[in-house]
Amino acid sequence: MKTFTNPEGIFEIHIPIDWDYQNELYGYENESPFSFQPFKNPLGCFQISHYNKQQPNNKIFSSQGYFERNLKFEKTKIDQNDGFVIILWGTWVKENFFMAKYIYRPLLVDEQLVLKEIDKAEECLKSLIFIEPQSRKQAIHFYRYEKFLSALAATFDLTQRAQENESSIELIIIYASQIDAYLRLCIVLKYQIIEKSNLFKIKYLYQDKTDKAITEKRIYKEAHDMGIISTEIYDFLFNLYAERNKIVHRYIISDIKTLILDEIAEKYEMMTEAVRLILAGIEKEQFENHTGYYGRKNPHIDKNMENADFLKSMVNEKHFSDKFYRQLPEK
Repeated sequence: MKTFTNPEGIFEIHIPIDWDYQNELYGYENESPFSFQPFKNPLGCFQISHYNKQQPNNKIFSSQGYFERNLKFEKTKIDQNDGFVIILWGTWVKENFFMAKYIYRPLLVDEQLVLKEIDKAEECLKSLIFIEPQSRKQAIHFYRYEKFLSALAATFDLTQRAQENESSIELIIIYASQIDAYLRLCIVLKYQIIEKSNLFKIKYLYQDKTDKAITEKRIYKEAHDMGIISTEIYDFLFNLYAERNKIVHRYIISDIKTLILDEIAEKYEMMTEAVRLILAGIEKEQFENHTGYYGRKNPHIDKNMENADFLKSMVNEKHFSDKFYRQLPEK
């Protein structure tokens, strides 16, 4: 299972690793209803919604509170005239109403397979927790950090494809993106050590539509100012930045030769590994000092199969493409 946290950090729910979050994929807002279904051969769609409203006088739900799992739900089935069937669940936690749906068309699917998906939906609902207000910021930060790591992991699929195609210009762009990501991680983890905090400087990990961009050059400067990278690395990165911009903006209108692309790609690859090792050192520093995200877990031990499947699932969700899809075990 993988964890979904709603954008305000109000609730968390565990979702099967073969289900993908749909709102972002089709350009819908990140708001209720939050929709999930398998990337391949979906039989139906699971949705969950949250509303803040006055709870009726109902003893069934009155005792349910923050961080409580296995909430009590009322369940009903609605057979629509348009051929759709909706399985509906509802529950109250304090002054908050949660409604979940599983929507499918019986004429188009195997009934036994759909029942298995409905069982999965009910397992999801057992994991639903309502998060207390003072813990919501941390829930949002951890969720965004894991999404950032998954997006970084997805770039290695792009790297492999570019290497197979011997596309130096594509490699240059990807390596530059990875360096930027590694330095952002260095910055947020270093701040956790300095401030002795589990929270992230989220502006470095997530940029919403209306957020002001933090540029690569600013990331380089902040990493240098914080002592994360040396002056030598800082200068080297700026030189690479200038060379890359010449390629992107002046390849056609100048005498730049294709031959030089390979040389620049090799420099970028070398620098990507150098910055990755700096990040590994900061992760180790957190673990040894019992501070920050890695304060209680060694970031460099072998991961088990469940962690690997979780990462594959998140990378699949980032790509949402047959070209990079990784088969996942049924859970």
